[in-house]
Amino acid sequence: MNDKNTHAGHRSRMRQRFLASGQDGLFEHELLELILFYARPVVNTNGIAHDLTDQFGSLSKVLSADEEKLREVKGVGAGGAVFLKLINDFGLRYMRNSHSSETLSDRKQLCSCISQQFKGIEARICNILCLSTRSELMRTITLPIDELLCGSITPKELAAMLLKSGAAAVCIGINHGKDLAIPKDEDYRIACIFGKLLSAIGIGFSDLVIFGSGRCFSMRGSGAFAF
Repeated sequence: MNDKNTHAGHRSRMRQRFLASGQDGLFEHELLELILFYARPVVNTNGIAHDLTDQFGSLSKVLSADEEKLREVKGVGAGGAVFLKLINDFGLRYMRNSHSSETLSDRKQLCSCISQQFKGIEARICNILCLSTRSELMRTITLPIDELLCGSITPKELAAMLLKSGAAAVCIGINHGKDLAIPKDEDYRIACIFGKLLSAIGIGFSDLVIFGSGRCFSMRGSGAFAF
């Protein structure tokens, strides 16, 4: 059997393993190898997958890595880097929208929703849950925490986003990744930013929930911040 046929047979077997057992039937580097089949159709992606996981540490870190860093890994190329970023961003979009029309009328439901949105994600992001008058989740807006803190997103721009959403109230989710769900100075700063802005534009502030290490911390529930 020539190398081309061996290569094709390997890809077919990998696909069949995935279809038979799902992601639980493959190691992380094998899942990454399978993903790369579709970005690098004529390249042996096994070595690339190993190099990526060796450099970044895990599948989630590979997918959330900077595009420039991904391209530095031999064999990934510009197309492979874009494809990996697309997979990551598609996953984020899916998680944000998967709770659409869900009613989030109490603290437990808000924490559950935010936990699902941030599960497995280490990026420093803030999710704005836009709620209707009946506490239904209409949409989620995701923003980088650093851009909020440095003022790259102005209060005027933020107000326009929130008013366009039609939200009657919002809940802010802050992702601490693997860090503990304990308020930091920057979390209080974000709470202040939204507290002042929401009061000015007449939108309610339901809560600010911090997610970290698989747990949630409700600022309103703990009395850590006076809204």
